[in-house]
Amino acid sequence: MADELGTLVTDLLDPGVVEDAALVERLVEIVNHAYAVGEAGMWVAGTKRVGVEELRGLIRASEIVAARVDDRVVGCVRVHRLDEAVWGFGMLAADSSVHGTGVGRALVAAAEEHARSAGAAEMQLELLVPGDRVQESKVRLADWYSRAGYRAVDSRDFAEDFPDLATSLAVACDYQIWRKPLSRGD
Repeated sequence: MADELGTLVTDLLDPGVVEDAALVERLVEIVNHAYAVGEAGMWVAGTKRVGVEELRGLIRASEIVAARVDDRVVGCVRVHRLDEAVWGFGMLAADSSVHGTGVGRALVAAAEEHARSAGAAEMQLELLVPGDRVQESKVRLADWYSRAGYRAVDSRDFAEDFPDLATSLAVACDYQIWRKPLSRGD
């Protein structure tokens, strides 16, 4: 995609880039900022979505797709196999300077294509939502995922399924499971 920002490229990161401290730290910064804004009030103050070593592990496992505008990293998404037919994506984040430019859409498309090329029939995402209120950022994300062809198929209690992580929640939360069939024509 070429626009006023430059040329957007998405690619699965080579495991060797874990040695590029500046790249890893930039991705950690993008993810943690995006989640601090999008999930404000849902987590105990200071909770981070991802740390440097965790992200390095995901890169080593070939699970991180990055987005670049020219040579500047502007976002990423995690893509991983859940079972034989289903892959998942998560940790979708874009730098706030590129919101509304298609970076998120391009990252989801890259994740879907990676999964499709590995034989996936369906893609899944999980959306964390507070149980005590409507969070506008989550409503916008749900609408965005719906427009991209995803449908909510289940809702579960986060604390029940992730008791260790739930200790960092500021409010009780559920997580919604969304799925989309992947066909060759997507």
